[in-house]
Amino acid sequence: MSPNQVVIVTNLIKLQKAVCLLLPLQTRKLTTILPERKVMANVLTTISSLTLADPSFDTPNKIDLLLGAEVYGQILLEGLIRGSPGQLIAQNTRLGWILSGQVGEINQSETCHNTVVTLHSTLTDENTLLKQFWELEAEPKGVSDKVYLTPEEQRCEEIFKGTTKRDESGRYIVHMPFRSSDPACKYGGSKDIALKRFLTLEKRFLRNPEFKAQYSAVINEYIALNHMDIVQDRDKEGCVYLPHHAVIRNEKSTTKVRIVFDASCVGSNGVSLNHDLMVGPPLQPELRHIIMRWRCEPICLVADIVKMYRQIRVCNDHTDFQRILWRENPDDEIQVLRHLRVTFGTSSAPYLAVRSLQQLAQDEGAEFPLAKNRVLSDFYMDDLMTGCQTIEEGVEIYKQISELLKRGGFQLQKWASNNKELYRLIEDGQQIPQTQGNMELKTDAISKILGLTWDKDNDEFVYTIQLNELDLPVTKRKVISDIARLFDPLGWLAPIIITAKVFIQRIWMTGIEWDAELPAPLLKEWLDFRKNLCNLVKFRLPRWINSSKENRVLELHGFSDASNVAYAAVVYVRIIDREGQIHTTLVTSKTRVAPVKQRLTRELCMAGRN
Repeated sequence: MSPNQVVIVTNLIKLQKAVCLLLPLQTRKLTTILPERKVMANVLTTISSLTLADPSFDTPNKIDLLLGAEVYGQILLEGLIRGSPGQLIAQNTRLGWILSGQVGEINQSETCHNTVVTLHSTLTDENTLLKQFWELEAEPKGVSDKVYLTPEEQRCEEIFKGTTKRDESGRYIVHMPFRSSDPACKYGGSKDIALKRFLTLEKRFLRNPEFKAQYSAVINEYIALNHMDIVQDRDKEGCVYLPHHAVIRNEKSTTKVRIVFDASCVGSNGVSLNHDLMVGPPLQPELRHIIMRWRCEPICLVADIVKMYRQIRVCNDHTDFQRILWRENPDDEIQVLRHLRVTFGTSSAPYLAVRSLQQLAQDEGAEFPLAKNRVLSDFYMDDLMTGCQTIEEGVEIYKQISELLKRGGFQLQKWASNNKELYRLIEDGQQIPQTQGNMELKTDAISKILGLTWDKDNDEFVYTIQLNELDLPVTKRKVISDIARLFDPLGWLAPIIITAKVFIQRIWMTGIEWDAELPAPLLKEWLDFRKNLCNLVKFRLPRWINSSKENRVLELHGFSDASNVAYAAVVYVRIIDREGQIHTTLVTSKTRVAPVKQRLTRELCMAGRN
């Protein structure tokens, strides 16, 4: 067992007919030897006849075991002996008599030793994925479900409305929504922590020069675009320094390296910048609703905002809460840089970005009615998913949204459409006036949009899954990791997802540990299921549900069913177009695993309908 490792198994210590349940923590160093010097004989007179828990307590030695306060109360017995001043106090316990108190005069020149033991727990990748999986399977909760704001959400809105301004170019300048006027995070010694993390990052740079070059390019871009500046007053008090690291995104067509600024890093006082920031209220529609709306128009348009967070300025009073440490080479002096824009990694960043975009729609939307409605309803963070009935309408939407966002300092990129004629008009830029320079178009047939894979040439959703290579032995942890990667926000893969959810329930009921191998029957079943997941590449679903203003009939048909294993509900749309053709398409479905406590099947059917 390695130092600083938490022991998961429980140990039983028998204490004279009593039993204590302990969860031990092993650490490399608990404290110095105690006592620091041998105890003189004159302080031992009152305890010479007692049965001690530690008979050699008077001789300096290492500590064998430290019991927490929750155990201390369980071992105490009646019996307390107090001596005269300068003598020890004896307390009777199930372990024997234990001693405390001052021994001899305190020498002011002696060194005081302090050892701090910290246990820091984080979710494993599997736990994080599983949490996201179940959140996705939960009932949708979007902005439309909010009937009121909490006091903190109201305060966040008041700060935005009362302090947000625009500069001469129209760009928004926001205040960071602090919970307090004097945030505790600035007193946590964050600079020392950021320095240690940066020196560790530099070691990684030495091992991977290519990674270092990409990382430096991102930092230099920040400075060149005036999204960061170099701070001259390095010793200013009350500043917060953010550690940083990179996330590699090989699937991205633009920047492969994204730098993450760790605003959740706690200081010496246990407080982080994110702890002091308000998150803000939910502002956007539920993801499922946006996708459903996107399927209703025959012609669709997609795009995303270039560096959305970084298009919004942070007020000068708050930029010192976003300092970082940096240097190009280990031989250089370490510089202090400061974020001037909304920073990726701060808990308030999503709120400030979306709120600024929506404020832009309110401020400038009167001139751009087609754009205003779509900015408020068809954006999910920086992704636009909208549609129209005709090419002419698509042209106007493109022009209006581009011009509206330009007024707030935002720029759209990676435009794509299922309609080749509309796409050609955007690409040529001849019949549509160019509103912005250096516009990027999405030329790939396959696009990733909000986690979904869209084939724009065939206007279909396709499914891809990236599983790790099968690594034996197969454990509960590996199974959960694979299942949590199944992304299905609208229930199009319900038969597969419910099978996976039932399998999770069955694994849990076995009681096996995270890293224990699956029992043979479950293992065979899982290997067959995992192999069949490869067939998901054959899955295709039309994006457009064939709805239009000229339809003769549009009906929604819902069904629910249940068994003693699971229950589900599904909704289809049935459309009769103007030619009398019938089109039936899956809209959405929802599945639930039946509870372990058995319920009547008819009760589960009713639950599915609800």
